[in-house]
Order: sequence, then structure tokens, then C-alpha cells
Amino acid sequence: MKAPERDRAAAVLFVLLLVFPFVGRAVLSSDGAEVLAETLGLFVTGRLEAPTPPPAYIDPNFPPAPPLHSRYGFFPSLLLTPFVALVWPVRGLVGAPLVDAGIALAWPVGTALACWAFLRLARALRPGTSPFWAAGFLAGTPLWPYASDSFFEPYAGAGLALAAAVVLAPRDGEGPGRALAAALAFGAACWLKPVVWVTAPVFVLSAALSRRDGRRATPFLATLLAGLAAAFALALAVNLVRNGRLGDFGYGYASLPFVTSLATGPLGLLAHPSRGLLLYAPVVALSVLVGLRSASLPARVLCFGAPLVLALVSGRWYGWHGGSAWGPRYLVPVLALAVAPAVLAHRKAAIAVLGLGAALNLPGVLVAPGAWLSYVERLEAPPGVAWPTGGGDRMSGEARLSPLYGHAWLLARSAGLHLPAFWLRAGAAEGAPPPTAPEYLSPRVLRAGLGLPAVSPVVPNILYRTAVAALQRGYGGLSLPYAREALRIDPRHRPAADLLGQLSRAGPGRTGKPDAE
Repeated sequence: MKAPERDRAAAVLFVLLLVFPFVGRAVLSSDGAEVLAETLGLFVTGRLEAPTPPPAYIDPNFPPAPPLHSRYGFFPSLLLTPFVALVWPVRGLVGAPLVDAGIALAWPVGTALACWAFLRLARALRPGTSPFWAAGFLAGTPLWPYASDSFFEPYAGAGLALAAAVVLAPRDGEGPGRALAAALAFGAACWLKPVVWVTAPVFVLSAALSRRDGRRATPFLATLLAGLAAAFALALAVNLVRNGRLGDFGYGYASLPFVTSLATGPLGLLAHPSRGLLLYAPVVALSVLVGLRSASLPARVLCFGAPLVLALVSGRWYGWHGGSAWGPRYLVPVLALAVAPAVLAHRKAAIAVLGLGAALNLPGVLVAPGAWLSYVERLEAPPGVAWPTGGGDRMSGEARLSPLYGHAWLLARSAGLHLPAFWLRAGAAEGAPPPTAPEYLSPRVLRAGLGLPAVSPVVPNILYRTAVAALQRGYGGLSLPYAREALRIDPRHRPAADLLGQLSRAGPGRTGKPDAE
């Protein structure tokens, strides 16, 4: 196949893989909903803020969001701004489903950027790397389901991979612009996921090893360090202005809950059946085997050192597993680094492990992440066994409840095949029947092809809940515009209509009280 034909074929395959998971709902996670509520505030009130519901109780490991902000920081809310701006001027004309679909473009865009950056990094390790590697990286790793889920790790992964591509590809006569570009890409990743700052020393060390000639190394490293310092200073300044403290990235912790043992969290992110990177991305095992033998020292330090450092730190977090997300979510920012050395492997070996990865991750695309988690949460533990109440904790502590098997088990049931339910054989009891295909099937194209209704839009609900939160927080004047926007986007949204009626009856200067959230 000639190069132009190869490139076109690779591009077509990549686009098909990228759009297949598309659901069309603006956000699927509670994290994404909280961030989007703040972004919508910019368009409803002109300020990048939104009232948050007061907490029902205080969890010492998960403090409530600030009254007017998302706990996930300023930059994720800012990132969603162009996607909301895309549909906001026509929101009253196109209706809720298309408003949601327009905002939902944020997730395949982030995933596409991560794959493009991976290819840049791969070509820094092996010039001329086939463009088909972008499709392989997407489908053969846990990144694939993130093309529809509402997390920001793929964007962070794009930034880290771009920074790594610059660090590992020195050029003769490279000026300060390349060092600043690497610092900006790395800083952007950290603005979205602040924990990634812990990998900065690994990047700097790799850059130094890549430029052993002192005449080349000193200017580059000096500029890189200055750029990283500026990016960090900007993050601290935003924290101070937005949250009142330099070290408050949005969570408001008095002390950070890095409390999980090394044997549970870090090891779990690498090898646990429910979350292990090596199981969700078998290409990483090939990457390690080939990279340790064939990659340069700077590449080995960066591509394996950064994921290891992030696993050691993120794995100590109290919620090390990442909740309802597919696979090891906290390692998605370093996924491109961990996979990149695999491009040095033999072509047949790479195709085999990427194909295996695609087969493992396809159920994560087909089945909505919350479907299996909700089923697991309702299970009654076997007699004499204490299971955590949260589904994420259960799945990540009990190997028999791994989503890798659970999603495949749900798909098999819908196809008339009954795979063993190991948790039931161990004595667990179902608190509710397993979800059926209409309840869990995720991709929009499949739902349409099977005659199933599209997933319901979520933006009007977020606007309505923000209106209720405004009343509960004592910001009664903000409630009316949010309720109006919810009804404008979805004229059939009964709770928003009822709330508007209550506010109208309350009269000027009074807040009214919602009957229900």
C-alpha cells in the first residue's frame, strides 16, 4: 500500500473507531456534571461559577464542593467553554438532544488529541511509525471508552505525550521555543489533573539525559525549568484567587487523604483484575519487554518512570480506583508514555497484543459504565463477608466483580449465553435483576440501529439542579435564570416549569422553596 493510501486508510479506521462509542449525552459522570454546571454558569449569568448543592453529610475523604465552584478546579470548566459556546446560541431551536450532543463532542476531541499526541511521541522513538498505531492505541487500550465518558484524563494525556515527544526528540539548534512548548504542554496537563505535577522531575531528568552535550542541555533545561515554574505559579495564583489558598486546587482538603496501602492502590492500578493497566492494556507488557531492551535511556526513564511515579502517588489516594470509570483512570494521563516503546516491537507481536486489547476493551464501549456498577452496588454480600457499600470500592476490592468480566457477562446474557456468575456461586445475592440491553447499551449508532431510544439529555437537568441549589444556598436571585434556561432548552421539563411557577408565586424579593430536587 502506497503512503497516501495507507494514511487515508489509517485515518478512516481511526475516525470509525473514535465515533463508534459516541453516546450523545453531554456528561455521563458526576465529575463531568459538576464541571459542566460551572461552565454553564458562564453562559447563564456571565460568570464562570454556579451554585452547588449543600452536602447531605460531610465525608472526611471527599469534602463538599465550594458553594459557587466545581471542586475539580478552574481549568476543566474553562476547557468545556468552546463546546458549550458551539450550541448555546441555537439552544432554543435545536432542543435538548442536540445541545447535549454538541457539548458531548468534548470527549472524542480529547481522545483524538491523546491519540495524535501518542503518534507524535511514537515517531520521536521510531521515525516513520505507521499511522495505524493511532487506531491501535485507541482501540487496544482503555482509552477507547473515554471517547464518550466525561473525564479529563485524555486531555491531560495529550499534554504529557506532546511534552514527552519534545523531550525525547532533540534537534540541532533547537531554540527556547521547543522548551517552552514542552513546558506549556506539560503545564496544561497538570492544570487539568494537578497530581500529574509529581512526574515533573522525571521529565526534567529525561530532558537532561537526552541532551548530554552541555552546550545544548543548559539552555534547553533552563528554559524548560523556567516554563514549568511559570506554569506552576499560574496554577497557584488561580488557586489563590479562586479558592483563597495557594495549595487548594479545588478540593479544599486540610490534609490530603493519601491513605491507601502500597499493596492495594499502586499494585492494583498495575495488576488488579478490576483496574490493572496490564490487563486493560496488554500492549504495555510488550512495551516494557521491548523498551527495556531497545529504547534509549532517556526514553526508558520517561516512558516507564513517569507511569510508575504516578501509580505510586495516585494509588495511595483514598479512592485509588477512580470510581465508575473504565480501567485505571488515574493512569490514563501516562498511558501514551507507557505504550509508546511498543512501536519498537515486531509488527506481528504488536498487532497481536493490540487485537487482544481491543477485544478486552470493546465491552467497555458497548456497556454504559454505570450499568455494571449499579448492579454490583445492589448485590448482597455472601454470608459472613463484609463488602464496601460503594460500587467502585466493591469492584476494585473483589476480583470476581471485575468490569472486564462483568461487562462481557451482561453482553453474553443479552445474546442468550449464560456465563458463570462467580459472585453468585460464592454466596452473593442479587438485590435487583441484571440490566438488559436497552438499559445498558451505550453507543448511539447501535441504539439507533436496534430501534432503541437515544439516551435522555442531561443539560436541562443540570440547569434545574443548579436552580434548586441556588435556593438551598441562599442565592435566590440566581435560581430564576437557571430554571428559565432549563425550560428553554427542554419545554417539556416539568420540574423546571413547576419551579418557575413557585418562583413567580413567591414574588419579587422572595426565593420560594422547591418541592423536590
